Order: sequence, then C-alpha cells, then structure tokens
Amino acid sequence: MAKVAVLLSSYNGEQYIEEQIESIYKQSFKDFSLYVRDDGSSDACKELLRKLKSKYGFELFEGENLGFVGSFMWLLRNVKDANYYAFADQDDIWKEGKLKKAVDWFEKSEQEGFIRSDRPALFHSAYDVIKDDGKVIDRFFFPEDGYDFKRSITENHYSGFSMVINKPLRNLIIRGNDDKIGYHDWWAAMIVHAFGKSYSDQEVMALHRAHGDNVTTFNMLTRVKWLCTSLKEESDIHKRVCEFERCFGDKLKENDKNVLKRFCGVRYNLFAALWKCFYPRRWRPMLSSEIVIRLLMLVGRI
Repeated sequence: MAKVAVLLSSYNGEQYIEEQIESIYKQSFKDFSLYVRDDGSSDACKELLRKLKSKYGFELFEGENLGFVGSFMWLLRNVKDANYYAFADQDDIWKEGKLKKAVDWFEKSEQEGFIRSDRPALFHSAYDVIKDDGKVIDRFFFPEDGYDFKRSITENHYSGFSMVINKPLRNLIIRGNDDKIGYHDWWAAMIVHAFGKSYSDQEVMALHRAHGDNVTTFNMLTRVKWLCTSLKEESDIHKRVCEFERCFGDKLKENDKNVLKRFCGVRYNLFAALWKCFYPRRWRPMLSSEIVIRLLMLVGRI
C-alpha cells in the first residue's frame, strides 16, 4: 500500500499534462502512487496519457464525462488503499517537496497529539498563480483573520491541488452526493472544520496556471455567472449545506448545528435571513463578494 495516493483528473489537457505528471514524479517523497482518470477528453489527451503510462507506470482510468467534481470523487471512492490522498490538477506544476512537507506534518502532528489518526485532517500549502508563460501574477496565502466552520459555509480557502488529506477525511468526503457538494475541496473544508484539524503552510509548493479553461480559476466572470445563477435557482451553497446536514447534521456540535439550520431551510425564513445578512463579522474577504453574498442572504438564496 502506497502511503500517498495522488489523484489526477484530466479533460482535454494535452497542452500541459505532461509537465504536471513530470513534476509529480520528481517529488523528493517517493512512497506514492499516481492514479489518473480521463474525464471523457475529446482532444489527444487520452493518447498522450497512454504514452505517459508506459513511461511512468501510473494507473490510468478512462471514463465518461462526469465533470471535475464527479471525476475526483470517482477516484476517491475507487482508490482505497492509501494513508493520505493528494489532488492534482492537469495544468499545474508541483514543487519537489510538496508531498514530503505534507506527510511530515501529518506524522509529526500525530506524534505530538495535535491530530488523531482516526480523525479527519487536512494539510494545505501556499501556491503561486502563473500565466501560460510561467510568469507569477499572484500568490495565495491562507488568510490570517480566522477560518472556522461558520466561515466554511459561505467561503472556501482551500484549493484541491494544494491539499493533502488523511484517510479518515477521505472516508467522510465520499459520503456526499456529487451533484450536491459543488466542489470537493469546499466540501472537505466544511468537514474538517466541523470534526477535525487542518494546517495551512506558508511555503509555496505549487504553481497554478490561470487561464480561461481552468475550472478552478474564480475570476470576475465566474463571480457574475454565480450571482446570476444563484438569483434564478438554488445556490450551490444552499445545496451543499443541505447535503451536509443530511450526511452529518446529527454529529455536529450544538452551536454549529444551530448555524447550519439557518442556511438549509426549505422555506424562506425572515429571521434567519436577517441574522445572516446583518451578521457583524465578515463572511468573505473581498468587499464586492461580501455585498453580493449578503444580498443573496437577504432574499433567501443563501
């Protein structure tokens, strides 16, 4: 059993995926296995992956298009024999110490009693955002203003490609319905802040490409689309919290349970809407996003 299972979902990724896989196999930590699932690519990605499989020997699965969340969840459910799991995007580049830094944290934290081997835990590292030419345009550090279960309902600071999770967290993540959770990394954030421990390291361990086809790049256009969609139909936040209550509601601490109930009502509740809209602390770090989300709370979409 490999200590770390690296899970990579590909879709029309022939332009960058070889560089990413090469960076994974350059890891200083060698006790890992790579599992790649192609999510119904229509370009030459599948043919390239078959060639790379012959070179590196990773496990390759080819399936129908499930979307990036469904594809990663498929991998999580079908790769069972690992102590830790790391998600990999097809167009990023990993630093050589990425896996080692995460595994060292898990092992040290267990030895020191900060985390228990039977409880969910998550390691997250900082990353640089780069353009296609490799130029760094931004750097992501985990915010220092606090992040708890309540904040995890309305915003997510964890990016899947910078996460490594332990097996207990993996076992809880796969309970969710793929169509309800929205994002596997956001789903993981809610779970670990309800029941476990997390750590965000400030050293950059990955280079994340920002381009138009990248589903994890949350730019202004995707913000506008999200607002319009949320005004017309059930928001992804509402779907996720209702799914969280279904899966874990009876196991929550009383305070977290009361907060969750204010977000997952079926009918409009004026008191809950006002409580959320005029909550004295920030829900999101960006002012524009904060205004939008409070508006959606007031009208009952969140």
